[in-house]
Parts: sequence; C-alpha cells; structure tokens
Amino acid sequence: MTQLKFGQQGVALITAILIVVLATTAAVAMATRQQLDVKRTANIFNADQAYLAALGGEDYARNLLDTDRKDNQIDYLEEDWAQPVVFPFEDMVLGGQMEDMQGRFNLNNLLGDNDKPDAKYLAYFQRLLEVLDLDAAIADAVIDWMDQNTAVHGFNGAEDDYYMQLNPPYRAANRFMTSASELLLVADMDQEKYARLAPFVTALPRQIDQQPAYQTTAINANTAPAAVLAALHPQLTLADGEDMVETRKEDQFTSRDDFENRSGIKSKNLTIDVSVDVVSNYFMLNASAEFDEARSQVYSLLKHEANGVRVVMRGRGAY
Repeated sequence: MTQLKFGQQGVALITAILIVVLATTAAVAMATRQQLDVKRTANIFNADQAYLAALGGEDYARNLLDTDRKDNQIDYLEEDWAQPVVFPFEDMVLGGQMEDMQGRFNLNNLLGDNDKPDAKYLAYFQRLLEVLDLDAAIADAVIDWMDQNTAVHGFNGAEDDYYMQLNPPYRAANRFMTSASELLLVADMDQEKYARLAPFVTALPRQIDQQPAYQTTAINANTAPAAVLAALHPQLTLADGEDMVETRKEDQFTSRDDFENRSGIKSKNLTIDVSVDVVSNYFMLNASAEFDEARSQVYSLLKHEANGVRVVMRGRGAY
C-alpha cells in the first residue's frame, strides 16, 4: 500500500475539512431556506385568514345597518352602528368602527349639471375652508381637478399646463373624485393642509336621477361635526356649530325642520341653500383583524339601498 508523504497528507486533510465545511454550509443554508419558506407560507396563510375575518366584519356591519334602518328612520351618533366594537374569537381579534360619510361634505357635489360648478356648493366649500383656517381659493383648484374642460377656474385654478410642469408630471383627473385623498394631487395642497381638511370631506358617488341632472348627497345634521355645520351659512360661526352639536346630544334632530328650529337657524332668518337631512345612506367601515402575527385592515364604503346594504368600494390598508 502506497503511503502518502507528509505534505500530501496535509493536503488531503485540508481537502476533507473543506468538503465537510461545504457540506455543513449547504445543509445550514437549506435548513434556513426551508424555515423561511415555512414562515413565509404561514404568514400568507395567516394574512388570508385575517383578511377573510375582516370581510366577515363587513357582513356584520351590513346586517347592523340593515337592522337599524328597519328600527329607526333617522341616523345619529348614539346608535349601535356608530359604536366601536372588538370581538375576541379563538386565536383572532376582530375590531371595527363605522363613520357616517354624510356627516362630511361630499367634494363631488361641487360639480353640477353640464360640467359646471354648482354655485351653492362651491360657496359652501369655500366657507368650510375658511372655518378651518384654510385658503378658500383652494376650491378653484379642486373644481379644475374634476371638470372636463381646460379653462382655469378663478384665480387659483390649475389645469394640465400646471401639472405637466411638476416632477413627476401628471394630468388633472377630469372626473369626479373616487377618494378624498386625491386632494393631495391638487395644486397648492400639502400634507399639513390635507390633514386639517380630510376629517371633514369625502368623495361619494353622484347618483343620476335622470340625464343630465345629478342628485347631490345631503349633509346629516345629526352626525356632522361643528365645522361642517358652521359652514352652512356665512353668518354662522364655529361656536354656533359647537352649540348645534351640544343641542343634538340632548335629543337628536328628527327632521330638517327640527334641526333649523332648534339650532336657531330659523329664529335668525337664515336660509340654508344646500341639502341637509337627518338620514344617511353612505357609511365607511374600518375593519381590522389580527391572527397570530398577521393583521389585515379593510375599508369598505357601504350604501343603504331599497333592497339592503351593498358594498360600493373596498380598499385594503387605506382609503
């Protein structure tokens, strides 16, 4: 038998060690990859479970609104639908909160028939901006964002020639808004202004009665915050809006006439020329579900219709 020389024995030993190291490294890598794959699969499964649970919360909210409409013909903040809920369920936690979107101003009300600004709602929106200590001229840019023409509205309007010079460039939407967050794309709007305005505005679908007329969405006097109520007339102040909120806490408004009588609007001989009601059709559900380490957030815009409550729009993570 041939014996290896000392140098050859050293090379053989190093080679054997390298082979063991490579084999061990490969084994560790495969085990790590397998653990990652298992964890990734578990995360996907848990996320799907959480999402399905959040959709279950959506069904619960629809049933709650449907039952409420059968029991009450008005909508106000002391009802069950307005209360936040948390349901622990086995290894899962499901929570939800609904908000009346008609307690906010619908930005899509700004455009009337034939793609023209609705003067009543434009004046209202300008007053709302002033109540919030924002520049009323922002309304001009919002009008231009939605209308289909290329003519600049007012002194602060902006059309494609403005937006195409930005970095990155883009065009005006030239359609009704699908989300109030589109305001962040409108000229002269920034995060600070948007944060101040966002809780008081929404973007609800416009309902067509018959061509070319459009039906606007009313502001619910029972759910609107003080700023939204204060903007109903130029002579009203934020303090007046806060008084209206306090008045409805004692006893909710039962009709528009009841609202105008008890809020002092009629005694002051004020005329409200925008639509005000005490019934709402649009509600936003914020449903969340936690399962293991996964969390799912679902925003669903729900609408009351003659045959029940349907989902108009749904988003994951943000609306």
